[in-house]
Amino acid sequence: MKPKNWFVAMLLALCVVLAAGAQQLVCTPFHQNGIYEPGERAGWTVARADQNAPARYTYVVKKNNMDLIMKGDLELAGGAATIAATLNEPAMLYVQITSEGATKPAVTLGAAIAPAKIQPSVPRPADFDAFWQSKLEALRQVPINPALTPVATDVKDVELNMVKLDSLNSHVQGYLAKPQRSGKFPALVIYQWAGVYALQPAWATTPASQGWLVFDVDSHDALPTDANGAPRNYQAVGNTDRETSYFLNMYLRDTRAIDYITTRPDWDGKTIVVMGTSMGGQQSLVTAGLNPDRITALLVNVPSGADSNGNLHGRQAGYPNWPSDDPKVMQTALYFDTVNFTSRIKAASFVAMGFIDTISPPAGIWAAFNQIAGFKEAIPMVESDHNNLTPDKQGAWDARSKEVLDMVQSGGVFKPAPPPASLVLDKDPADLKRYREANTKLQPPVPGENRVVFLGDSITDGWAKYFPAQFPGKPYIGRGISGETTQQMLIRFRPDVIALKPKAAVILAGTNDIAGNTGRSTQEMIQDNLISMMDLAEQNKIKVVLVSVLPASDYWWRRGMQPAEKIVALNAWMKDFAAKRGVVYVDCHTPLSDEKRGLKKEYAPDGVHPNEAGYAVMAPLVEAGIQEALRNVR
Repeated sequence: MKPKNWFVAMLLALCVVLAAGAQQLVCTPFHQNGIYEPGERAGWTVARADQNAPARYTYVVKKNNMDLIMKGDLELAGGAATIAATLNEPAMLYVQITSEGATKPAVTLGAAIAPAKIQPSVPRPADFDAFWQSKLEALRQVPINPALTPVATDVKDVELNMVKLDSLNSHVQGYLAKPQRSGKFPALVIYQWAGVYALQPAWATTPASQGWLVFDVDSHDALPTDANGAPRNYQAVGNTDRETSYFLNMYLRDTRAIDYITTRPDWDGKTIVVMGTSMGGQQSLVTAGLNPDRITALLVNVPSGADSNGNLHGRQAGYPNWPSDDPKVMQTALYFDTVNFTSRIKAASFVAMGFIDTISPPAGIWAAFNQIAGFKEAIPMVESDHNNLTPDKQGAWDARSKEVLDMVQSGGVFKPAPPPASLVLDKDPADLKRYREANTKLQPPVPGENRVVFLGDSITDGWAKYFPAQFPGKPYIGRGISGETTQQMLIRFRPDVIALKPKAAVILAGTNDIAGNTGRSTQEMIQDNLISMMDLAEQNKIKVVLVSVLPASDYWWRRGMQPAEKIVALNAWMKDFAAKRGVVYVDCHTPLSDEKRGLKKEYAPDGVHPNEAGYAVMAPLVEAGIQEALRNVR
């Protein structure tokens, strides 16, 4: 369960090939994101990687890696074959394909059926909250009594200490690292994956060198240098009683680490990010649930400890592998199960799950994730087993976790990745409900009012909150929806633009088409949608201000799309078409672009969504365009 570095693990892909030696098979999923609706045919096309691969295979398909729902043979000598299954309920599919005569699978595949609807197997205990409130109150009665021991480090401009704190019936221990300069810093609290081992100082000093106040917390009451500081079977210690469970003091130590951070004068007083992989993710979820008003952001990769009673209800349960044949253990486990903490979480939450993970099964992680009521983003890793088993399949987590940490440090606004297309409700593909109530309540414009509607995606949605400061006194209305493409905006154009009776519409659209959010879009498809919107505007005597697509060198939710030149080409078409059509075109691309034709970092920490400074560059340019468009409007 060891992460390959302190960020660790994530990326959407096709199917997983776990072969000892050469790749035997190429598996192409029906849906690239691996996500399907109930009643929809989910599956893969399977072909040999080359003619030297075996031609005959057997396969099994399991629901939630428990119940066998299909098995069969594949004969690939004559070409590709198909594995497909249909489920009418939310669940995970787990598939193993084995060559004839082999003992180990050549390929393991995973898919999700309506994962956003997966719920915990059993209800939370009635006295769950009372139990934990009593423990937190008892913890508050214990003085922290911090003891710090300086540790030499060769990391430049970083100060490192071993820390020991008093907790309830145990001690918190770990490494604390911070920039050597004076100042106040955002806090990053790292919880560790399972096992008994010494902590590496670099896990704390590396992020500290980047400006964090870092507390790397040992999972046990042991010196961070001690590789033998706890029993190897600790997860089984006291597991028949909530008062004796090993996880009781572990979870309380995790909260005590937060208590300590809040007392430090070098903490910035507002930012605490909790982060962990596997059991470290388990501890992070619990800590965020027990401290909902103190945690700013939650970053967890393949968190364990979810849906502990799953084995009794048709779902494979994973680590800590509490025995499901012991009723006392199962009842005790509910007080330490992450699914029973996550509904309390208020922090912005980023949760990664591997679709073929058997250590932290994805069904349990989805069940925990779905309880989070606030801002949250799932990071599905279709190809990934547990992080230590397929570290090369965790690029999405690596990239997204770094982006979120950079965003927190720079004061950026959390922007969710666009949801997989199959998670978008088919009955409302353009999310018409988003502004339906606001549109109904909006009064018609008064005589002489120069009402302007801004139509777009998350860039427009994020801009609207700055309208009062950047367009003071202007009757400008934001109608942006995160993740939307031009085809979805075309659907929304009548209710969200025409019905509001504006004199002008500002259209900022196209980047999500290039990202492929609703499937592959050609330049011609984007152009057709924009022309259709302009036609509708003209028919309704609405002037159009066409804003260039903003620069982007990559999309963090869909790596490898190489959007920079595609954006430049689309903008060139927009400029030319606007001139021929007599429509105002506003170039926001040039002032925001860096030397790689990406968005300058000072204007967009995540490389796509402007911050306030970025919007401040755009505002006067767009305002000038609006005034030009309205010049001859009566």
